[in-house]
Amino acid sequence: MTSNRVPHRVNVHELRDGKTTKVDAYGSGFITAVATLDGDIMEVYFGEGGPRDLQQHIAAAITDEHSPRRRR
Repeated sequence: MTSNRVPHRVNVHELRDGKTTKVDAYGSGFITAVATLDGDIMEVYFGEGGPRDLQQHIAAAITDEHSPRRRR
């Protein structure tokens, strides 16, 4: 999968216990999700960019990475 498009630059900053961690990544596409949990209420905000077919591959990779593993 090649593309002549300019890559997206995605910056993620996490603030935990007063310390900031930064992830700086480049790619032809991205999917983001940011959530806030307040008691039983969760608010989620999504963002995406790049070709739709690439986003589908990214979503499949996320699903595979975070799916429960089968016990043997």
